[in-house]
Amino acid sequence: MTTSRLTVQGLPVDLYDDYHYALYQRLQQRQGTHVVTLNAEMVMQACRQPALRTVIQQAELVVPDGVGITLYLKLRGRGTYHAPGIDLVSQVLDRLQGEPIFFLGGAPGVAEQAIRYWQQRNPNLVIVGYHHGYFTPAEENALVDEITQKQPRLILVALGVPRQELWIYQHRRCCPQA
Repeated sequence: MTTSRLTVQGLPVDLYDDYHYALYQRLQQRQGTHVVTLNAEMVMQACRQPALRTVIQQAELVVPDGVGITLYLKLRGRGTYHAPGIDLVSQVLDRLQGEPIFFLGGAPGVAEQAIRYWQQRNPNLVIVGYHHGYFTPAEENALVDEITQKQPRLILVALGVPRQELWIYQHRRCCPQA
């Protein structure tokens, strides 16, 4: 599998022939992985927010998500690399068997809809919990305790940029490490 890393405005972008396989392999090897799906909006926000920039720079896998990043890579002679976050999730969940998963984010009711959809596609998914993204700081402590207790191998986080990147960075140890 071909891989390399280059930068866009000082932010890393990983170039893989097959992003979902790379992520799936990391899951199989029990390697904790913070995945960032980088798009042009995130690059602009990271230019203005040092905390977001640092989090993206420290992520284990930064995939090009969005036409702006894809075009930038193409103009730099790096070919066509594109891994929309939803496609990456879809391909990984289609292959994932028996690993506990937690869904976090969206409006109330959205996570439940997502779970129904994914379980219809893959009845062998092990969903250990979910929570909407509209939680208070006080509720967050209980949520983190719940996630830590359930020990998911994968947490799908949809809280919007930059909140989700910062949340993942702060709470990534909720998932067990090898």
